[in-house]
Amino acid sequence: SPGRALSATVGPAGQAATVHVYPSKPEGIFAPEGGTLIFRSDSNGEDLEGFAGAGLYDSITVTNCLHRAIGYADEPLLFDAGFRENMLRKLYEVGRLVEANFGGAHQDIEG
Repeated sequence: SPGRALSATVGPAGQAATVHVYPSKPEGIFAPEGGTLIFRSDSNGEDLEGFAGAGLYDSITVTNCLHRAIGYADEPLLFDAGFRENMLRKLYEVGRLVEANFGGAHQDIEG
């Protein structure tokens, strides 16, 4: 769908995270209670410089997911700096742990 996903940089503790792009997607996809697995036919080629292939691949969920409109008017991510900083630091920590689990290899984590 059109719109952008959240994009941010998280630096060392004591230094505020920087938001590059706030989310603006008009529709969200929500997993059912208990979650689901997502399969994606993907290519590392879409991340190569000069390759315009982002978005060419489909993600397929094991269980159907609910699609619904997203309203940002009451979203604390946009209006509450403390909430935003805390959430971005937690996301950074998840990414750091995933990368460490794969022997330090950089990971492209989305969603």
